[in-house]
Amino acid sequence: MIRWILGKYYARLRRLDIEVLWPEIRDKAPNIAEARKAFIRHADCDPAWLFLGVAKIDEIIGGLK
Repeated sequence: MIRWILGKYYARLRRLDIEVLWPEIRDKAPNIAEARKAFIRHADCDPAWLFLGVAKIDEIIGGLK
């Protein structure tokens, strides 16, 4: 039950990161590859992202435009 609740909470935090943080990083980075690297650095320190596991993090961030 706690894992389910955390999953919902973390999903919301990740969605906010993608809606708010990602555009800021993308707009300030010299190119999309550098933007993704910066966002991965954030995800590597954030429990909401770590909850997913490395493969899923790479899949999601790799698909960001």
